[in-house]
Amino acid sequence: MSNYNWNNAFPDTPKSFKNKVSDTLNNLPDQEENSEMGNIKIYKNGSLKKKVIIALAATFVLGTTAFAAGKLFSTVGISSNIPTYTAIPKVEQINNDFGFNPKLIDKFENGYIFENGYTGNNEGFDEQGNSVGKTKSLHFAYAKGNNKLNLYMEGQMLGERSKEEAVVDTHNSIALYYHSYANKLVPEDYKMTEQDKKDEASGKYVFSFGSKDIEISKVQSLNWEQNGVYYSFLVTDSDLSQDELVKMAHQIINSK
Repeated sequence: MSNYNWNNAFPDTPKSFKNKVSDTLNNLPDQEENSEMGNIKIYKNGSLKKKVIIALAATFVLGTTAFAAGKLFSTVGISSNIPTYTAIPKVEQINNDFGFNPKLIDKFENGYIFENGYTGNNEGFDEQGNSVGKTKSLHFAYAKGNNKLNLYMEGQMLGERSKEEAVVDTHNSIALYYHSYANKLVPEDYKMTEQDKKDEASGKYVFSFGSKDIEISKVQSLNWEQNGVYYSFLVTDSDLSQDELVKMAHQIINSK
């Protein structure tokens, strides 16, 4: 595999942090998998001639922001695109595999049905590139026709909740946090214009790199914590509204 120069992907981060990222990503196994770094989601896909593609994603249950040295600055999460579970697993199996007991839903009342489950390993780093914690996460993919929804679950949250998330509902004394943004995906060699820089600074767009063409999409996330388990929905260009995501969260919260 030809290595990508990851230092160019993170121009404003400390050199030691870039080196940690570069070492981690360039030594990933040559198989189809994906990873997340802070708000950055990195896909490594053998079907794309093993070329790494970068794309920004929402901050899932790892909702964090930049902190001072010695505290969490960003995260790297690695998971295979090959399903670990092709049928909804038993709670006992999840407890054995992950060490926590999430609420498991195979079908939502609005028609979204469980497709596959995946495992992920996440590690947090400070600004110097030092590891500050590790977690293991569970990812369930749901579908309703051509519409997709992702549910992420963890027994521990690295860092703190993002300040951009707002409480939109409280159910059974559990606060639900919602965040949405417009993501602008551009080619890997794209040079940002002055207008792009203004759009990024104003929050109009979050920029991602790695597509063939320029694409703009809407990303939504909803997350909450119940009994020590952190849950997060993630949808892109979905017909699901904020209220519908909240109702789906209620179903998980109310389940036995």
